[in-house]
Amino acid sequence: MRSGLAFLALLGGVSVSRAAAQAPALTVIVQSGVPRVQTTALLADGRFVGLMRSGFPLRLHYRLELWRSRSGWFDQYITEAPWDAVARHDPLADDFVLIRTGGSVARYGTPEDLERAFELPYRVNLKLQGSGNFYFLCRLDVTTLNDTDLEELTRWLKGDVSPAVSGGNLGGALTRGAQRLLVRIAGLPRLTLEARSETFNRREN
Repeated sequence: MRSGLAFLALLGGVSVSRAAAQAPALTVIVQSGVPRVQTTALLADGRFVGLMRSGFPLRLHYRLELWRSRSGWFDQYITEAPWDAVARHDPLADDFVLIRTGGSVARYGTPEDLERAFELPYRVNLKLQGSGNFYFLCRLDVTTLNDTDLEELTRWLKGDVSPAVSGGNLGGALTRGAQRLLVRIAGLPRLTLEARSETFNRREN
């Protein structure tokens, strides 16, 4: 009960000035056919920072899709590239840890430093084939994790695709399910952002 009260206090403690902060945004910029994805103001209102400090890591799941624009007909889906990142607070070092797909790990001393890391344009290599008018669609889902979710996702980001529970441990699996259910019931904030790039033309050489 005490932790629940603390969580409610956390949600209610966002100041008016933070609530009026810049809204989070997602942008896709195309340079010479190569997309770069940028996230801005993700931590501006302070709620995700407060959750991380309270032990709730963040998962950022990106999905970038390539589409061919066709006049007078439905646009054609070509391919996609998904990737993930996890951000959490380390209470011992009092800093923030960012783990990306592939296992790269970076640490940041302040929320502002972590915010700037999110704002760096992320280059995505999607192979373009054929000619015509193309555009990119990107979706970002930001969700909170419990400790078990974090352990499983961190192992996956580092290339370990085996389950966290081996040997058919049903009790452990049920515990994980209950933890995920409690996180959802708690009403932890989620965020979904979408962005579309400008349409660009490509001709085959």
